[in-house]
Amino acid sequence: MKTIPFNAGSLKKMITVLKKGGVIAHPADTCFGLTGDLMNPEVYKKIQKIKGRDYKNPMSIMISVVEQIKINNYVKIDDFSSFITYKLFPGAVTLVMPKGPNIPKYYFPDLKTIGLRVPLHNLTQDVLTAFGGPLITTSANPSGLDLCFSHKEVMESFKDSEYKPDLIIEGKTNHYDLASTVIGVEKDHVKIIRKGPVTKSQLEGILGVEVKE
Repeated sequence: MKTIPFNAGSLKKMITVLKKGGVIAHPADTCFGLTGDLMNPEVYKKIQKIKGRDYKNPMSIMISVVEQIKINNYVKIDDFSSFITYKLFPGAVTLVMPKGPNIPKYYFPDLKTIGLRVPLHNLTQDVLTAFGGPLITTSANPSGLDLCFSHKEVMESFKDSEYKPDLIIEGKTNHYDLASTVIGVEKDHVKIIRKGPVTKSQLEGILGVEVKE
């Protein structure tokens, strides 16, 4: 597994790898993540092989802050969900909402919803902006193993795996030792699907609406 530090030169390398259908492990605002091109039909299968998980086990996507103005391309938005995204993005949350028109039909076709992230992390935002489109995102560890918070942990986690990331960005996470809080956005409330760094009380304070668990 090749590791490289993050700089202007390696950013170009990352984009080249992603455009060619590669999978990258990178530090993020939560745990280390795996990412690849959402619009490449082979990439999500490749990530699932790297993770060693069932193909029906869904993965989220992420977009840049710049791309957030086009959020209705990726999820269906009404007044309430628009308010929620405005208050919580960017941040350490994944919002689960109905799929929008630009989600490829091959991407978990049995599901009507998708998890969407806008990470609060400079490196991840640099990659998303330079790539210029949505990326798949999931934690950088084989299924069933602990989350990783540094590139060394990622290398250790995948050392015995048949399938590995094409490139690992050196570094460590510096915000939370948790995966993102996963939140289902309903018609008039939100529901925590998976606990994470943003808590129920914090959400209620930010949103001023009922938060279910």
